[in-house]
Amino acid sequence: MSAGILTRVIDDDLRRSTLFGTLTDDQIGKLAAICEPQSLPTGARVFAQGDPAGAFYLLASGAVKVFKLLRDGRTATLRHVDAGETFGESVLFADAYPSNVETMEECRLYRIPTTAFRALVADEPDLALRILGSMARLLVMLNQRIEELLLPVPARLARYLLDLCARRGGPTTDGAATGGTLVCYLPTSKRELAARLGTVPETLSRTLAQLTRSGVIALDEARFEILDVAALERMAQR
Repeated sequence: MSAGILTRVIDDDLRRSTLFGTLTDDQIGKLAAICEPQSLPTGARVFAQGDPAGAFYLLASGAVKVFKLLRDGRTATLRHVDAGETFGESVLFADAYPSNVETMEECRLYRIPTTAFRALVADEPDLALRILGSMARLLVMLNQRIEELLLPVPARLARYLLDLCARRGGPTTDGAATGGTLVCYLPTSKRELAARLGTVPETLSRTLAQLTRSGVIALDEARFEILDVAALERMAQR
């Protein structure tokens, strides 16, 4: 790939991102100059909990998970990051990464070095405000995760399924509403979903079976259909 084409690709990825999408062309150009493109296979570790913090990342394509290692050896998934989102922003305020990040599929991402970004922020204060906004959203998300962990597993699962359909669905078959039902696909394995919900695979399987028997959902491998949206919404509030 020529230097000119690579520059256009980086610029386009930055413009499509949640954090940097409304920057000016000049700001995009300055940011692109410090971005380090990377391509990683499925299951690759981006960084580990406790590693020295040297950069944060923008995910251009693919998906990654952010997770913590617990004292008993289990893992707790904090967040699934989709294309266009950033992760690891805490390095701007900390010396070490507080969690692990691993790719869930093949990924293209950009490493944004902390030192270079801080220098850019000194010239472009608008970037600092954007980062603060991103950190605020992450704090809200983490607070929601803590609240969810106090709920019964069925309520956690109900919230996850409803949110998944809202984010990944649309008014088409296998996208969202079809005759009063919602259809979507689980983006992860059931083991990973259990970690995301803060439970174990056996409990998740029992909960899915219970929802299926009661006619709330229909599940076929990764494809699931919410047959009774109102019932799932009631369950999500418990």
